Amino acid sequence: MSDDLLALPPDDVLQEALQAAPSQVQRLAELLEQEFQALKQRDLAAFESLQPQKNEELENLSRLAQWCSQMQPVPAAWQGLRESLVQRREDHLRNIQLLQRQLEAVRGALQALQGESATPTDLYDRSGHLARRYGAWSHHLA
Repeated sequence: MSDDLLALPPDDVLQEALQAAPSQVQRLAELLEQEFQALKQRDLAAFESLQPQKNEELENLSRLAQWCSQMQPVPAAWQGLRESLVQRREDHLRNIQLLQRQLEAVRGALQALQGESATPTDLYDRSGHLARRYGAWSHHLA
């Protein structure tokens, strides 16, 4: 980011951004849910189509976060969004994890089709503990 984007804007621009923030956070929540559904259905076209909108909302909120972080005290309107913003971050991380798991499954399938010995992609059992696998992973667990 350039220094111009980090400098505090005129008060009217800041107030307008603070007023728009709740609807931007809500829109981001909707986009992240649509992204999650697209990933679950493995609909790459739908996933890709959501990226420009999601990135625009993230950029707007990021710019506002930079502005608010420079203010003392932090505006109450921004503080009121913290919980919702934390949830959006969790939603974003959930989507990243799902995408990574799907990529690993595809890599494993490609390796199997190419006749390569694929390492197990399920590192965790259903209870969230490291899976007890022997062979390639057993020396890491010891």
